[in-house]
Amino acid sequence: MKIVIANCVGIDSDGHTIIPYPSRWTTSARNHKDAFTYYPKDLGYLSTLLKRDTGHDVKLVDACLERYDKETYAKVITSEKPDWLIMESSTRTITDDLWVARKVKEVCGAKIMMTGQHPSAFAQETLKNCDVVIRGEFLAPALKFFKNGVGQTGVVIEFDKSSLIDVKDLPYPEDEDVSRFDYALKGDPICQYKEIQLYTSRGCPYRCIYCVASHTYYGGPDWRPRSEDDVVEEMRQLFQKYPDCEGIFFDDEIHNADIKRIKRLCKAIIAAGLNDKKYNAMCAYHTFDHEALTLMKEAGYYLVRVGIETASDEVARGLWLKGKHRPAKLRAFLEMAKEIGIEVYGTFTMGGPGSNEVEDRKTIWLMKELIEENYISDCQVSICVPQPGAPFFDIVSQSGDISGRSWSDYDGGTTGVVDYPGYSAKRIKEIRDEAMTAYDEARYIRDRVRFKSNWADEVSKITKEPHGILLFRSSRDWHLALVLNAIKESWPMARVSMLCHENHTAVYSKDFPWLDLIVYRSDGFINIDSLNDDALSKMKSMSADVAFIPSNIYHCRGYSNVTEVAQKSGATRLFFINSAGVIIPVDDLYGK
Repeated sequence: MKIVIANCVGIDSDGHTIIPYPSRWTTSARNHKDAFTYYPKDLGYLSTLLKRDTGHDVKLVDACLERYDKETYAKVITSEKPDWLIMESSTRTITDDLWVARKVKEVCGAKIMMTGQHPSAFAQETLKNCDVVIRGEFLAPALKFFKNGVGQTGVVIEFDKSSLIDVKDLPYPEDEDVSRFDYALKGDPICQYKEIQLYTSRGCPYRCIYCVASHTYYGGPDWRPRSEDDVVEEMRQLFQKYPDCEGIFFDDEIHNADIKRIKRLCKAIIAAGLNDKKYNAMCAYHTFDHEALTLMKEAGYYLVRVGIETASDEVARGLWLKGKHRPAKLRAFLEMAKEIGIEVYGTFTMGGPGSNEVEDRKTIWLMKELIEENYISDCQVSICVPQPGAPFFDIVSQSGDISGRSWSDYDGGTTGVVDYPGYSAKRIKEIRDEAMTAYDEARYIRDRVRFKSNWADEVSKITKEPHGILLFRSSRDWHLALVLNAIKESWPMARVSMLCHENHTAVYSKDFPWLDLIVYRSDGFINIDSLNDDALSKMKSMSADVAFIPSNIYHCRGYSNVTEVAQKSGATRLFFINSAGVIIPVDDLYGK
């Protein structure tokens, strides 16, 4: 029997590139086909489980890695002629995912099994479009369904906490049908190196009100750690298979739930001689102590990602953070990390339960302070979206604070769907925009000294003085300001032009009156498909001999869209300028 295991669609019906993480929250980017994507960990584990423990012909496909829209994806899946299609879907993508499932059934008669966040939250509704729905973590139930023949169809397999898989029974996730290293090459923007995603545990011992993983996948607090020896062996095999892999991103729900275990893991990494690689991890700040951070630094950890979420005690109560919200412990942790030399990436959220403009601005001020004082190297600011399956969704649904929005709006990166009394979704989005303005200001204040210092060394890479320089509005405003000022100081006689989104031209015209602006008339990321003809003509008429592509991502991967535009501009020398002021020839990443 042929089973195809499939991630969600890669590009939705509105042209948004999907960045999936159904057990957390799935987001998207407009006109950005080269956006990073996460390895589909549960589907990857299911693939190797079924291959190991059944006699079926199993194939994992991922539209997010290949950037397939729904029509292309359906053709790819049907070409495999599956008897069964297993899909994991989130609320953000459910409409397009079900379209794919129905098309596959129509064309080749395959039976459909739906799993993941949205099918778990709305099982009976989803069952109308498929043959089987599995609620919650689906590894053990799906294996049981296919292991001895095929189970009953037309049913919802209900969640049972006793069916959570024993981590000792897990093989390493799929690395043949898709390459785990390909996801490292896609370049998670927080990773500074080519890092494969690896999972040292399953579950989370906490129950934050917005969390899909804890409530929907694991049925409440749950944490199952793998042995340190097994983790290190997987690391060893990956580094052996992929010599160009520079490190590991430990993408657990919480890497350091047991701080004694982290100390043992670090010692095991060191003993195995793997501390010459680079590591970062999803963590919680409140469990760290000085010994753990020191060992992590020695083992090769360069960054930890922690959920700060809010500066407001009121919002923290509304988010059910409980012991995870410890302002004094946060300060102590940040001081230790700074002293030891481990970078911290913080996550913040706007519009959670108990929030209003006053409370959310407390979080903005905290974020700005921590960036300016270099306690956090970077951060994420999301809108707290009530994802179906999490208690937050149930609460605001019952209160009537959600109304009339489509499932594609459930995107924590871009959209608010909650209208509190006195604090509307529109206003929450405006406060989030205010937070991003504060972020730009803080990064400019903190990073300008490092940028200028690096630039002074890097500018020698431009061996021939340019007379015409072309830039692109392809980074954050704080970074673009540093780039523009540096260019003007280095080559004051050069003619400088920039391809700029139409709704930003007034600001840049005012702040940089010497800059020749070329209007890009689309929104989202700059790409060749949306480039207006007059903009392309004007770029070519500039006869620029150098084109700079500013990238707020340190490694500059994920910029092939704007690189393609730069290559059409007529400029003969193309370079990235990263967030630290380092100049990287485009050919070093994308070839000639």
